[in-house]
Amino acid sequence: MQGTPFLLRDFRQGRYTKASVEPFLIPENSVSFSQNVNFDTIVGSGVVRPGTTKLGSTVASGKTPLGFSEFVGKNGSPNLLLAVYTGASTASIYYYDGSWHTSGVTNLSNSAKDRFAVLGGSAFITNNVDGMKDSTDGNTWGTTNSIASGSFKPGYVFRYTARLLAAGDTTYPSRVMFSSIVNSAVSPFITWNADATTGDFIDINPDDGGYVTGFSETSTFVLVFKNTGMYRLDTIAKTTDPENIFNIGAVAQESIVLCQGITYFFSGQDIRRTNGGYPEQISRAGVQDIVDAIPQSSWTSVAAGTDGLNVYFFVGTVTLNSNQTNQRTITNCALKFSPRDQSWSVHGYEDSFRNCAQYTTTAGRTFVGADISGDVQTINSGTTDNAAAINYNLETQEIEFGNRATVKKIANKIVVFTNFGLDSLFSIKADDGDFKPVEMTLNNRVNVGRNVNTEGHFLTFKWEGETTQASPIFEGFYIQEVTDRGIIDP
Repeated sequence: MQGTPFLLRDFRQGRYTKASVEPFLIPENSVSFSQNVNFDTIVGSGVVRPGTTKLGSTVASGKTPLGFSEFVGKNGSPNLLLAVYTGASTASIYYYDGSWHTSGVTNLSNSAKDRFAVLGGSAFITNNVDGMKDSTDGNTWGTTNSIASGSFKPGYVFRYTARLLAAGDTTYPSRVMFSSIVNSAVSPFITWNADATTGDFIDINPDDGGYVTGFSETSTFVLVFKNTGMYRLDTIAKTTDPENIFNIGAVAQESIVLCQGITYFFSGQDIRRTNGGYPEQISRAGVQDIVDAIPQSSWTSVAAGTDGLNVYFFVGTVTLNSNQTNQRTITNCALKFSPRDQSWSVHGYEDSFRNCAQYTTTAGRTFVGADISGDVQTINSGTTDNAAAINYNLETQEIEFGNRATVKKIANKIVVFTNFGLDSLFSIKADDGDFKPVEMTLNNRVNVGRNVNTEGHFLTFKWEGETTQASPIFEGFYIQEVTDRGIIDP
């Protein structure tokens, strides 16, 4: 029987998981698995992601970040990164102005998470053990514009409509305090009435059994997340009635990120996005198997971030298909969603990031993360992960060549298209068997493998390697002749 050619040169759909979508329904121009390969860099091709580069010297060797934020003051000065890292017994605030410095605050809780906000040219920090502090330079911290120590110790602080919002006090888990409107002509430039009875606060449905976990915003609303739901405030006043718009919330402030006016968040069950209305689930087809594999004990360690175009969820180390023959572990896994292409890619980093931020350098806006080794790193920078090689792979979907019922055979040639693919490998798996390498080199843009001699009802193709150089690119492959041998009894 005369065979037919087959060409696959389009992977724009990114990752689709067979755990959520039946293979017959999965787009052929997607992949079943990939690691450290982006699908939004060159539409249609798989491009190995950039690396990470340490920003300055080590901040706190071997210590864990408890908070991380950008601080840009009035007229762009100061322009700092702020970080809180654990210590031997207490945590310290550090600031970066081209190099890392220890601030004057070295006695914070060694376990409570710290959150930041900026208003009126000052940075604010808070945790629900030490309470709130503010600073104009990142080094000297006081309480001039903060909630008075002892009256209300919020775990969260957020800027909205020229005010600060504060929540997360363990005594009042549903309460949101709000400051006066900023007035830069006076000192203090904001004030608080934190009285438990007559103060300026809004209680966010205290009867739902939940507690506030974070904030976000849209152009016209502030979003208040609880572990039990998501609420919307259109005005900030004591008489405001918060509108409950969905009964799934976010696990922590670190798992909420705003990208191009849309809020993305990790609920524990899935990943969703909202513009202030119904929060759309976006994880199901692409990465739900990985979301489901995140241990519940790690939910509050998930860190969301953005590079301005894409959204990242750093979810820790996950194991898929546990105790099965196809078990695999992704170390320091990050789930990247491209809103431009509506595609998912999966990354595995050398280091584990717990907090993310953006920061302006002489090179422009950069995406930075604080890792659990005591470093801050620029993400999407360089060709290695802080000097370690980047391992990558890409697996196609189960390609049926028209009909899964019949056996297809590739007897001779396959042509693979790559760029910068030196030392990468190409292999083929028939049905549910093992991957078998194709004898070929991938040093050129067009590479020919011969004597393939593979047959099955469906075939899966894999490209893999490691790199410390320019990002390898997978552009697809061409099979000269696929022969349909018909239905064959097993």
